[in-house]
Amino acid sequence: MRAILQRSSRGLLLASLIFASIAAPSIADNINQQVANAEDDLTQATQEVLDAQTSLANAREKLPAARTAFYWANKEELDARASYNTAAANLADAKTQLKEANDAVVAIQARIADLQTKVDLFARSIYQQGEASQWEIVLQAESPTDLSSRLEAIKSVSQASAHSLANLNSAKADLKVQVAVAKGLTDKMQGLADAASQALVEAQTAADRAAGAKASVDALVAQEISALNVAKQFKKETKHRYDVLRAEQVRIQNLSNNGSHGSGDPQATGALDWPLPGFAAGGGVGPRTNPYTGQQGCHTGQDIAAPSGTPIHAAASGIVWYAGWSIAYGNVTLIDHGDGLMTMYAHQSRFALHKGDGVVAGDVIGYVGSTGYSTGPHLHFEVHINGTNYDPMGWFGRSKSVVSCAPTRGI
Repeated sequence: MRAILQRSSRGLLLASLIFASIAAPSIADNINQQVANAEDDLTQATQEVLDAQTSLANAREKLPAARTAFYWANKEELDARASYNTAAANLADAKTQLKEANDAVVAIQARIADLQTKVDLFARSIYQQGEASQWEIVLQAESPTDLSSRLEAIKSVSQASAHSLANLNSAKADLKVQVAVAKGLTDKMQGLADAASQALVEAQTAADRAAGAKASVDALVAQEISALNVAKQFKKETKHRYDVLRAEQVRIQNLSNNGSHGSGDPQATGALDWPLPGFAAGGGVGPRTNPYTGQQGCHTGQDIAAPSGTPIHAAASGIVWYAGWSIAYGNVTLIDHGDGLMTMYAHQSRFALHKGDGVVAGDVIGYVGSTGYSTGPHLHFEVHINGTNYDPMGWFGRSKSVVSCAPTRGI
């Protein structure tokens, strides 16, 4: 698909990428118009590299911030988890303390129950026997010694009863205190449980943010890798295309060199007719350097943009020296005009003549196409003298100069 570049800085950038055999065809001499209508022979691949370059720049621009965000998100997660671990440990301690307090309450309650039983038994005994029973025990003494023993027994029972009652009251007081302690620990544990739960939520939220930040970093790194892989593949493919192009330029030069020979003086050659009447010259001859790979190339002819199928006319009378396929130039016709002058017509959609056919200036020799290393319909027109490439525009108002970057014959 033909790539039409916009009149903008982006267009100028793309124009700077025009290299190898096919320069940008144009229908105007104005440089801005040439840029606006420029076509790169590697437009699609170049666009991929431009996109990859933009993607790479975007990733590298965002990556530091993403890594910083990941660092702080990760730190936040670690801090939140530390807070949760502390809260969880405090909660565990509180649970232990509460269990101990509850165990103490149960133990006191058991002691109270035992003391209450003893006090109840004594009270029941007093109730059943009445206060006179103690006097009866005293009066039934048979001797002073027996009386002393009976009085001591009564005293012991009374003291035991009083002691049990005191212990009961003390146990009840202890129970009240221990219940209050357990209640305080319960409230504390609830607060610690809430704090631990909140800390866990914050830790999980921080973990999610950290995971999101890491995903952003991973995505940007993957974006970098993808962009670099595109650039590496483009460099590899571009080098291959340059190598193929250079080999084709050498092959065509040798074909041309095997044709007629003359004095080699370009001024001695006759005039040439414009091969595409009504269509202006676009990109011309000269060295081309790929800004991405540094690969050196050479554009050895004049490009003339025209719709596909437009008739191509012979620039002068002569004989079709070659009509065949070229990987880089597509359908190519070479016409030998005698005295070492030969013209070349590349990227044709189809041929109108065959090798050995005679041709008169102005005859249709083929039709404009986009075969070979081309992404848009145009004619690549070359002029050779004794196999050496000359700037075709030298026959249309400019100096008849050698294309200095063209391959040397016989390489």
